Amino acid sequence: MGFFDALRRLLHHDTHARGDLDTRKRIRGAWGLDEEEPGSGDERHAADETAAGTASTYDRSQWDKKLRKILEELPSSQPSWHDLMTEAHALEFEPAWIADRQREAFAFLIRKAVSDRVVSEDDHHKLDLARKLIGIPEAEAEQVLHDIVAEAEAFFGTPVKDEA
Repeated sequence: MGFFDALRRLLHHDTHARGDLDTRKRIRGAWGLDEEEPGSGDERHAADETAAGTASTYDRSQWDKKLRKILEELPSSQPSWHDLMTEAHALEFEPAWIADRQREAFAFLIRKAVSDRVVSEDDHHKLDLARKLIGIPEAEAEQVLHDIVAEAEAFFGTPVKDEA
């Protein structure tokens, strides 16, 4: 079963009742969805400093922003993916650092998709395309998806719905 099917399987197919604005704000705040750069600046800076490449913290920060923007704007931004990866290699980013940033951005994309407790058809396609571009194995993506959906459902107290 593909990742796209796993996403549908995990989500309930009941009709969706829109939650109040406060609940949506709380989940967006808890997951850092309203922040320009998710994660604390100190943690991100410390992680960047320990990376053993020649790229500056600024280069890493800018590349990370581009990564998130490209993933968020999928599928229309798909042609920019190759340029982003070329830039990462030109800046001599470590493969482990690139993979870590990609997985973090993928998890953020899932959180954003379930933050309103409804996953649309467009969300399905965007997540599956992001998974393929990043190269995340289906089993790993399904586990991340399952963990985030469970976290969202526990937070909301109601199931995440599937509009697809």
